[in-house]
Amino acid sequence: MANQRVLVTSWIVPEDDPSLEVLRAAGIEIVMARRQAAHTEDEMVELLKGISGVVAGSDRYSEKVFASTRELKVISRVGVGYDAIDVKAATEHGVAITTTPGTNQDAVADHALALILAVARRIVDFDRFMRAGDWNRPTPADVYRQTLGILGLGRIGKGVARRGRGFDMRVIAYDPFWDDEFARANQVERVGLDDVFRQADFISLHLPSSAETLRIVNAERLALMKPTAYLINTARGTLIDEDALYDALVSNRIAGAGLDVTSEEPLPASSELWDAPNLFLSPHCSGRSKQTTALATGIFRDNLARYLAGQPLTNLVDMKAGF
Repeated sequence: MANQRVLVTSWIVPEDDPSLEVLRAAGIEIVMARRQAAHTEDEMVELLKGISGVVAGSDRYSEKVFASTRELKVISRVGVGYDAIDVKAATEHGVAITTTPGTNQDAVADHALALILAVARRIVDFDRFMRAGDWNRPTPADVYRQTLGILGLGRIGKGVARRGRGFDMRVIAYDPFWDDEFARANQVERVGLDDVFRQADFISLHLPSSAETLRIVNAERLALMKPTAYLINTARGTLIDEDALYDALVSNRIAGAGLDVTSEEPLPASSELWDAPNLFLSPHCSGRSKQTTALATGIFRDNLARYLAGQPLTNLVDMKAGF
């Protein structure tokens, strides 16, 4: 393993992380290129020269990137999502992809609930009013005993459902792969996709990014929402037609939205979303916490030990199935 070079772009893995010390002790050179914004394709092509492994953030790995290097053997994604990676191209170029599943679902579910409370109770607005010396007290919305609609009842969606039940909310959900046992145990009602938009007071998105889910929240579905309803997205920015969301907010067609993710990140200064009313934003940080970082780096550290020992890696992305 000596003379190999590993690139670190993941923001959550510090330079002195014990996982990297393991690699250094084995004679592997660590190349640090950490930053919060994702690197571009051209930047990745340059960074990957002479690199055999990557501790990856949310950088884009396209056919162009994979074709530029023969040394790259493994991408270890410190996180769960890998939609920025062209899995087909990785397969064709013999590059393994690993993730750290089961580490951030509680943090994301917490953040989704925090956004629900922030938009409904107008927490950020009230803070801004107070700091401006304005004793302005517009009437906020209720959360308790309202209807929570969830798109995607996977690990995170289930966590949001449990939290919603803690607020005695009626929880409805749409998921093509329905977990009936969980739904019965947690009083989650199964409804159709459009019915979530028609019935919910708060809609929380927890679907993966795919061709099928691209802009699944479009103008037609936003038009189904109650004018008092709110949209929450802690999943992927590509789930929402952002032009349609902007129009819905400006026209007061819906009451508001809370976004932790956008289709382009960081959100460009030119985006019209900055001017949208009743919109609360956070910088794709919902999966971040001290606990999730420790869990993710623990899984990553185990895979490093396997890599150094020449053993099979765990949590490999299924290249044929795409998950």
